[in-house]
Amino acid sequence: MEYNYVINSDQIDIDVDGSASSMSISRDDKTANVSVIPAGDGTLLMQVDGKSYPVRYARDEQGLHVMVKGVSILAQEPGESGNSGSADYVELVDGKLVLVAPMPGQVVKVNVNVGDEVATKQCCVIVEAMKMENELITSIDGTVTAVHVEAGQKVDAMQPLVEVTQKDGEE
Repeated sequence: MEYNYVINSDQIDIDVDGSASSMSISRDDKTANVSVIPAGDGTLLMQVDGKSYPVRYARDEQGLHVMVKGVSILAQEPGESGNSGSADYVELVDGKLVLVAPMPGQVVKVNVNVGDEVATKQCCVIVEAMKMENELITSIDGTVTAVHVEAGQKVDAMQPLVEVTQKDGEE
């Protein structure tokens, strides 16, 4: 069965063959074997070609929010607007990236300070939620312009944690 989604603003066509728990997913002439095991409310254990990943997900008026390895993905079915006004887990707007808490939890460690230069895939903050540590990483090279939390602080879902401004001239 073919699915069409907008994932983080990109149109993606995915072909899925199998059941909800074991499937083969194809995109752009690449195929992955995927197994899905429910692991509790809003959490899955997903095996992709033999590698295991804890996955968190939630659906709201924006679409399906999925977080894997500290990276957030917003998947929208055709017709979903995604313009509810609330922030995504990781959102890049006008050159500014805002890392927000994926769910209620407690800040374990803040790895950056205002003024620090950060690189793509650098862990900025770690939040513990549901007995799992979530490393929130930056998806851009830039400068930390705000840190809204400190270690030990309790946070709510979607609460801004760290802001990074993209280096000039990068997209």
